Amino acid sequence: MSSLRVLPLVLVSILIGAAAKADDRDDVLAANKAFGAAFSTLNGRVEAMDPLWAHDDGVTIIHPRSKTVLVGWDAVRKSWAEGAARNTEESVTMDNPVVSVTNNVGRVVGVEKVHARRLSGEVVDSSVLTTNVYEKRDGRWLMVHHHGSLMPQ
Repeated sequence: MSSLRVLPLVLVSILIGAAAKADDRDDVLAANKAFGAAFSTLNGRVEAMDPLWAHDDGVTIIHPRSKTVLVGWDAVRKSWAEGAARNTEESVTMDNPVVSVTNNVGRVVGVEKVHARRLSGEVVDSSVLTTNVYEKRDGRWLMVHHHGSLMPQ
């Protein structure tokens, strides 16, 4: 096949690949927004996290006050349940997230603004340096890792 006949095929495949990556980036960003919305509606309802996470032994989480990495869906879900039980109100937003996608892995990094009202009535506002990792499984972007670190004062 001559190079003149192959060139249009190469250009089309490059354009299709770029469009797919743009769609994946938007889908990862949408998954991250869904995570923020679920976090903001926890208030004792940990089941809001269930559809957003992969449910296997490989998922991990490090909360801002964690002393160790929690591994596996059961440990991750339990950590959300314990956190949800401590607060009567929570909200989280991430301004200017940085999104990158490589194959079936998406990463979102940014600063989350967290607002919580404890059962005691105490209000806690914090900025959390955050990394969220998603894997595309069966056409859905599911969270496989969340890491939040308190911003130094």
